[in-house]
Amino acid sequence: MELIKYQVFALCGLSLALGGCATTPTYRDECVLGQTCAPVKATSRPYQIKGVWYYPQSHYEYDEVGVASYYGGGDIFHGRPTATGERFDMNEVSAAHKTLPLPCIAEVTNLETGRQIQLKVNDRGPFIEGRILDVSRRTAQLLGFEKKGTAKVRVRTLVPESLALNNLEHPQVMLAQNNPPPALLQSPLPPMNALLYPRLPDDLFEKEEEAPVVIKASYETSEPPLPSRGLYVDIGAYRQEEETKDLLKTLSDLTKSEAKSIHNKGIKPYAVRVGPFSSMAEANQILDQVINAGHGMARIVIQ
Repeated sequence: MELIKYQVFALCGLSLALGGCATTPTYRDECVLGQTCAPVKATSRPYQIKGVWYYPQSHYEYDEVGVASYYGGGDIFHGRPTATGERFDMNEVSAAHKTLPLPCIAEVTNLETGRQIQLKVNDRGPFIEGRILDVSRRTAQLLGFEKKGTAKVRVRTLVPESLALNNLEHPQVMLAQNNPPPALLQSPLPPMNALLYPRLPDDLFEKEEEAPVVIKASYETSEPPLPSRGLYVDIGAYRQEEETKDLLKTLSDLTKSEAKSIHNKGIKPYAVRVGPFSSMAEANQILDQVINAGHGMARIVIQ
């Protein structure tokens, strides 16, 4: 098997045109104990797209399951600057996220194929309902969903790597060497069913013996194991606590599970979630109920 090395220079992402945005409020939510704060930058400010406000988080900790898409081919954003000012190249490895601190390093796992990659997130997006991440065309190829266009993924930030990246004097010239991407492409991919929303396999966490193929960056550092996380169904965010009261009761009656709103300091919206659940099967069952009740933006989160 021939292994080919390749290098990723100046990892780039999707360029975000924010024309016509209203003046954003002064805002910075506060890190809580146990979280690692990200530096305050221009990309930390809230912004508005199509009438919806987005509030970048102030810490690096993040672990979520949802739908990823990719942009590439004849994309009009190829060669344009990203939110961090880097040049987007659809043939390089990169990603865009709506609220993660920029730039940061994330581990993305395709839950349909087991493929996994570590990359830099340096842009904003996607602004399409039900999606949590946009990746470049090259990233989609390596993760195995270029032809399909979307995939169920787990996105987890790598805190030590993100801190190291932001401590670099010139992060745009960071060099990452990855071995070996061609090994990912030598066997045909299994058929993948159409994806309507991020519902995960019930036995997802019971297949630990099948180790995924990992593309690791050369700046990898030691990292303590993650604490045990809870599974929740995230419904959405609301600006006023009063808006959540009737919804919380409705969700509790519907799912027979605990529904609660989560609020941080500042003007960050109230996040409404149901859970926690002890198994993926239980979380999937509640997700189905919530979506069928008209909450199409609901998704499973790991927290």
